Amino acid sequence: MKTVFTRRQWLEQLGGLAGMTLLCRWASGEDKAGPVPGLPKFDYRKIKNPVWRLPEIHLRDPAALLHQGKVHLWFTYYDPKQVTWHIGQSATEDFLHFEPIRLISPSGYASPGNVIRVGDEWILCYQQYAKFPHYLCIARSKDLLHWSEPEKIFNTGPENRWNIDRRTIDPLIVPWKDRYYLFYTGSTRWGRKSGHNLIGLAVSNDLKHWTDLSPERPVIPADQPYEQPDGNENNWVLRYQGRWFMLYSASLRDQKIAYALSDDLVHWEKKGLCNVKIFPESRRRFGAPVVLENLAGPGLYYMLFQGEDPIGHVSFFLLESRNLVDWQ
Repeated sequence: MKTVFTRRQWLEQLGGLAGMTLLCRWASGEDKAGPVPGLPKFDYRKIKNPVWRLPEIHLRDPAALLHQGKVHLWFTYYDPKQVTWHIGQSATEDFLHFEPIRLISPSGYASPGNVIRVGDEWILCYQQYAKFPHYLCIARSKDLLHWSEPEKIFNTGPENRWNIDRRTIDPLIVPWKDRYYLFYTGSTRWGRKSGHNLIGLAVSNDLKHWTDLSPERPVIPADQPYEQPDGNENNWVLRYQGRWFMLYSASLRDQKIAYALSDDLVHWEKKGLCNVKIFPESRRRFGAPVVLENLAGPGLYYMLFQGEDPIGHVSFFLLESRNLVDWQ
């Protein structure tokens, strides 16, 4: 299967990458001009963390797409009083003001991964979390506002030997070389006193039929001290200096953000923990990273992530980096 994009569609598909910069330069014929910020109203000097906090609602598992001067946001909208979760959606032009939240999924769906462009529509991936076994879904949109009902796309099958809970959560879809690579989290801990969350990988030509590329072992196992006692989840993948760069949530109980490198999306070299600034509202634990490029000047990256305070309230934070490891 080969997805054919126009030049504009290909650039929009890049989303948080430098696509919108290239679009502006190609349109003007100024290929040698400096990069144009994709979020003109954004000024990191004005940001205060937590960048978004609601008093009664927990904001978790962010996903983000830079498109036409806005960062579109999707997230788990968790109501602790009602014990319900939905996929929430908003947008911002500056990370100071946010559009009203819309709930775009039925109750029981959570953890949006990312949004990609496929043909003439947008695809958003997330998980079904209301009933066991949990599985992965997509929703479709023509305009980034109106979304279809969730469609089930993946759970591991009997060929998978390590996802003994037979459930999948935390999807992320990476288009590469005319295929779709789907990162997922499986587990050995559901309903048990101990065990781990582990990250696997599947591939598809059409977003419908999937081959598990990690049936024998996860691509991100829990084999480092900082990933204990309960494993890894919620990863983000981008190109950096000619390689694939992954940020992921290391440990659940003592969650932090770690990173790894790869040349093929399948084999990963773990490098350790990122240096992430900690705030009083993120002191208990933090994770679920999303990286945005081209918000401001060249060579700057911005990480949106969740942080939990000592009493368990979860909010969003935004930090800046030049190397994807040190975030301040």
